[in-house]
Amino acid sequence: MNKKMKVAIIVILVGAVVIAAAVGVWYYKTKFYIPDKGGMERDLSDTVVSCSYSMGGGMDGGSMNMRIYLNEKNEVWFEYYNQPYIGAEEESASFQIDYDAILKLRRKCKDFAVFNWGELKCSEEQLLDAPTTSVSFTYGDNEYYSVNSSCELPKNSEGFFTAFYGILNEYNTQGGN
Repeated sequence: MNKKMKVAIIVILVGAVVIAAAVGVWYYKTKFYIPDKGGMERDLSDTVVSCSYSMGGGMDGGSMNMRIYLNEKNEVWFEYYNQPYIGAEEESASFQIDYDAILKLRRKCKDFAVFNWGELKCSEEQLLDAPTTSVSFTYGDNEYYSVNSSCELPKNSEGFFTAFYGILNEYNTQGGN
């Protein structure tokens, strides 16, 4: 093999490696999120497949959880669990609901720019006898994001917990009808 051919092969190999690296970076940036100032580069609100609203603790020790999720059959389900205080009778329900529920959750995620919040700082002051509220999402390629009431929420998040509670509670009052 002559010298010109060796140089040509090396140039082709180096070019292929550079192109492969560029395609890999592009794919990663378009498929996955990249941390940017504590948030996400892409808005993944349209990929939300589950939202859970939970409240528990406090002086009564009760707990409540409502969840809307999209299953593998593309059906939307609502789950509810409540025990108002320690020793109280537990209430629970699970039933199929309209697909519109997922669309409402996605819209609220976008309205509050939830996936741009990034990692939130939790308040250093903890009220040990106060209940804690949290909202959790599953989105994208099985990613998970959760926010609780002890976090220092961004200024644009006023009404965040109320909004998601309202959507989930709307389906809770349907009672499977």
